Amino acid sequence: MKFVPAHLVSRTRQGLCGIALAASLSTAAVGGPLTAGASEADAGSQGSRPRGVPNLSLPDLRKSSGGDAPSSEVTGIPATALDAYKKAARAVATSQPGCHLPWELVAGIGRIESVHASGYGLRGDGSTAKPIRGPRLDGKQFALIRDTDGGRWDGDTEYDRAIGPTQFIPSTWATWGADGNSDGVKDPNNIYDAALGTGRYLCAGDRNLADAGDLDKAVLSYNNSREYVNAVLDWMHTYEGGKATVIPDDTPAAPYRTDPAVGANIASRATRASVSMGTASIRGPGGPTTTPPATAKKPGPGGVTKPKPDNQPDPKPGPRTVRHLDPVGEQVVQADTGQALDRRFQVRATDAVDKAVARKGITYEIVGDALARFPNGAKSVTVATDAQGIAVAPQLLTGAKPGSFIIKASTPGEPARAVEFRVTLRLSPTATADTLKLVNEQPLRATGGGSFSGAVRVKATRYGQPAVGTSISATVIRSKNNPAESTVGPYFTGADSGTPVRSLTLPPPGTDGVVTLPEIHTDPNSGTYILRLTAPEGVTLDIELTVEAPPAGS
Repeated sequence: MKFVPAHLVSRTRQGLCGIALAASLSTAAVGGPLTAGASEADAGSQGSRPRGVPNLSLPDLRKSSGGDAPSSEVTGIPATALDAYKKAARAVATSQPGCHLPWELVAGIGRIESVHASGYGLRGDGSTAKPIRGPRLDGKQFALIRDTDGGRWDGDTEYDRAIGPTQFIPSTWATWGADGNSDGVKDPNNIYDAALGTGRYLCAGDRNLADAGDLDKAVLSYNNSREYVNAVLDWMHTYEGGKATVIPDDTPAAPYRTDPAVGANIASRATRASVSMGTASIRGPGGPTTTPPATAKKPGPGGVTKPKPDNQPDPKPGPRTVRHLDPVGEQVVQADTGQALDRRFQVRATDAVDKAVARKGITYEIVGDALARFPNGAKSVTVATDAQGIAVAPQLLTGAKPGSFIIKASTPGEPARAVEFRVTLRLSPTATADTLKLVNEQPLRATGGGSFSGAVRVKATRYGQPAVGTSISATVIRSKNNPAESTVGPYFTGADSGTPVRSLTLPPPGTDGVVTLPEIHTDPNSGTYILRLTAPEGVTLDIELTVEAPPAGS
């Protein structure tokens, strides 16, 4: 496991600052979680429902050597996160100018909920390489919130989880979600969207955050805990006055795991160490924090946990479950019909700490009416993950039908969100027609001893697309009931001799699937004849040819 570097390590204040702040927290915590300020409970509020354990660590305001301000180890914010917070504040200033939202407040929440998404692979577009998800809200340790988003955002189709850099519950995001980067998607996992959504939520109810009372209510509505409010505001004040320091997005850091079951052994060891110094260590989404032992209590809206006595063993990790499925390779594939696809679809299964999960069944399913199949005609197959957590699907047989369809990879019975691969099939250049159609459908008439005017054109298609691999034969027959080749009537001329022929193979279709027939001549025999065109697989087209007797005396 990697550890957070010095500038991101969660630490407590030292000396008088630490004593004063601890006393403040102790006094606030004695009264327990507060109910005031949760005014949005009827419109997607998450503040009154314990959804995880926030990181209530406080800034270490020890001065840098020889300086008058906190060091960059305290005030560092990844460049993309800082940009997102400031853009959110500017956007709210335009849409809700009476709110007076400071970006430092949004940054305070981002710091506590995910340490500004550092350690999760924060990217320049605001997304993260790893998802940020809180614990399962199944009612066992935290609130009971059954799935509200179909697993779209949190990867869980049974229960909800808090999601993204500012840890929104999906049902709350449905009300307050925002598009902070103008890409047309309101994604709580993107820090630009999350920051703007947080700003909108804090400004709900026409609050004026320049007013201390409204500010207090706003933060309480986000997490109904006095300890939470104290921590958020302390970070906000730390960032105020241009004190925030920009650090690279890829500054090495260990992500804080929002699920308290992750890293339980480390948390319990930290508890014992801090108890020996007269404080209780509390684990939250950004790392450990400290508060006097008297304030410790069972998990609740404030995310404070009761320290475990020294004589109890470290909790054993729970069963390995697949929390995440990630595609290996591109998720969009183009290929021709009628072949065995060279590409083998793969996904990687990992647990809550992104470690590979071996020997788990991954089901690959062909979704839709595609004719593609796995070997033995199977529409779905289940394969086991290897030691690296990778499951490789069998080779796909594309079938004869062009179009697009989905290959869905999922873990039945596991919380991981399914992965979808999109396959687009073009009609193979060797595909033969399932339909022959006359392009110019006007009646074909000619006088005996002459020829049919105008070119006769036929289009060969398969599933509506040009079937350029079609070979078509043309034969003049006496009637539909007598399919034998006629010895009289309309005819073609031989390519070399110019002699009449009534059966030949047409030139190959063009890229549009169209074949232009050679000129059709007539002999003196009048009557109605049939020109039968035949393609492979028994596809036929009968074209009626009418030969009229020449005028008398001609």
